[in-house]
Amino acid sequence: MPVAPLYGPDAQIGTPSDWKPEEWKDDWGSDILTPKDKRQSPPHIGGFAPSKDPPKKNAAFKKRAPIAYTRKIEGLIEPSDTPILQDLAPTAEHKPIATLAHGLERVLFNPGVHWLQDPRSRVYNFPPRLENIPKVTDFAFERLPGFIKSSRDEDLRELAKRQNRMFAGSTSSLTGMLSHCYFLISEHKPVDISSLSQHFQNEEKNFTPGQRMPTSVLFNFKDGIYAIDSDSEDSSKNILTWLGTLLEKFLTMSPAEFDTYLRSTPPLNDAEDPTREAYRYAKSEKFVMRSQLDGVDRRLPGTGVFDIKTRACLPIRMDILNWEENSGYVIKSSQGLVESFEREYYDLIRSAFLKYGFQVRIGNMDGVIVAYHNTTRMFGFQYISLQEMDERLFSSEPGAGDRVFQKCVSLLECITSEIIQCFPNQSVKCTFECDEGSKELNVWVQPEDWTPTEKEPEPPMRQLSIRAQNFLNDTPVNGSRAINSASTMPWTIHWTVSHLSDNQDEIRENFSKCMARKFRAYSLPTGVSFEDLPQYWSDLNFGEPKPEAEDANLAAEGPTVPLDFDFGKFRVPNERIQVLRDLARSGREFSEMMAKAETGRKKVVLGEAYDVSDVELDSYRTEEDRDVEVEGDVESGGVLPVENKQSQTQEADIEDLDDMEGLDDMEDLGGAATSATSEYSDSDLPGTTRRSEDD
Repeated sequence: MPVAPLYGPDAQIGTPSDWKPEEWKDDWGSDILTPKDKRQSPPHIGGFAPSKDPPKKNAAFKKRAPIAYTRKIEGLIEPSDTPILQDLAPTAEHKPIATLAHGLERVLFNPGVHWLQDPRSRVYNFPPRLENIPKVTDFAFERLPGFIKSSRDEDLRELAKRQNRMFAGSTSSLTGMLSHCYFLISEHKPVDISSLSQHFQNEEKNFTPGQRMPTSVLFNFKDGIYAIDSDSEDSSKNILTWLGTLLEKFLTMSPAEFDTYLRSTPPLNDAEDPTREAYRYAKSEKFVMRSQLDGVDRRLPGTGVFDIKTRACLPIRMDILNWEENSGYVIKSSQGLVESFEREYYDLIRSAFLKYGFQVRIGNMDGVIVAYHNTTRMFGFQYISLQEMDERLFSSEPGAGDRVFQKCVSLLECITSEIIQCFPNQSVKCTFECDEGSKELNVWVQPEDWTPTEKEPEPPMRQLSIRAQNFLNDTPVNGSRAINSASTMPWTIHWTVSHLSDNQDEIRENFSKCMARKFRAYSLPTGVSFEDLPQYWSDLNFGEPKPEAEDANLAAEGPTVPLDFDFGKFRVPNERIQVLRDLARSGREFSEMMAKAETGRKKVVLGEAYDVSDVELDSYRTEEDRDVEVEGDVESGGVLPVENKQSQTQEADIEDLDDMEGLDDMEDLGGAATSATSEYSDSDLPGTTRRSEDD
């Protein structure tokens, strides 16, 4: 049909008779710009032609898919200037807080390390009695009051009931959980070691594996209250567990009073004093917390209370079963990668300051006094304030540590409320872990009491996944930025707690991997073979001696291997452990050489009267005299100082010491192992008469 023109003289006016208006549509219609054919690969590139086969499932995508969960809650931790803890008056009278003896109080008011004996002049800054540590086996631990776990502390439970709080715990059971909350919030913020010398410029700045070790606790349910205990293996075969208790008394008692606790002294017939040790009780929104108070000096700021910590030297901590040989290791200088106070301080920052800070805050203390030793000899003392620990861990911003503590306690309260929902109104075992580099905190929960059935031979297990996002003025930031800037901008945390789907196989597999990361093996001590190991382990005892009749029966029966003895908890010492043992051996030779050089000389103590003839200054002797002495030492079997003896190979190995697995603090006044390990973390001491390192 011809089309009428639109313009010109022949143009028609009006609407064509066959035109129809477009009807109303509910969609956009077809896309007329869509290519008719699928896009093909360029002809010069082969192998990318579209396949007619159905797409395959992507296994990697499955791993990245959102986690399935059965329950999920979320909330905000708002900024607050109000202290997170409030003091509670104890329900009963307690003993007075101890004070330092032997003139050690001057350490509290002078920063830095105080040598027990000045290495240059050989003058003692404190009584020489402190230099030689009494043997652990000579101390009658059974004469001390026993440590009371949270679940057995009726005063703690009574306070929780009065304050209408659902949870109660001591520092030993709480600091591990708080540490993992901090790892999550801070996103694994590194520590600050800029105050150390150039020896440590290239050393690690993260927390040690032992500090990051998964933490296990028991939530003991009774009368509507959960009393939290640390769930650790028996640490009675760890000498540092016992030595910490001994040294606390050694540093706070007069010589006469301390001697009453030695086995060589008959026990006093006085009736046992029922008065409890000094504790501080405090409450948060859902918790009542307890902290044992070690020492006090009213001249310190605040309450004047401080904690007493002991610090065994590097080889002792890394190779605990070989403590006798490793006790030859000596601290020779203030600074240096090894054999120095600086090395011990560096390890403290990475392995102990975080839990120290939590303990000090729970106890409302000013700081900690640290005693450095090698289990047989004391080297020196240092007072470390809470402010100093905060600067090494968090930042120099005012109040940074208080804000971190407030966030960690608040997050822990959110988590514990969800833990008890897994198995309501019953005691449960929990394991916390925020693995290094991970952005989530995992908690595994299972009932403490479980009767196996044919259908469920093992107790069921639940897994919680906790995530946190930091905000400054409603702007999402990383953990380090939030901690450093929280004093100038409001710091808020958005948290989520997810109950993972009830896939028991997957949950148990995750838990098994967690426990594998927790495990550390003991290194076999020098002179002990795997064949001798069961008997060696059975004989290892630092507490009350076994009755003679029992020893006689065991000797008559001969050596036996317990059915449950686990050889897998032990290993042959590796090269780095051997380097530490070499340092200990050379250190012992050095000490013997120094002792020989000082034979016949009277000990000079600062502040005490002395005769000029008692002081023999090295400068009075000629070079020939000193050369003759050194030659005589070598000929008689003595050695030159270690720095002249070590090979370049050994020095190279020392540089790698920080790479050792589990470089960690494990003692600090009675610390307990959480597994068969030469790397330890804090825990309660179940069934013993020693106090917990953290309480």
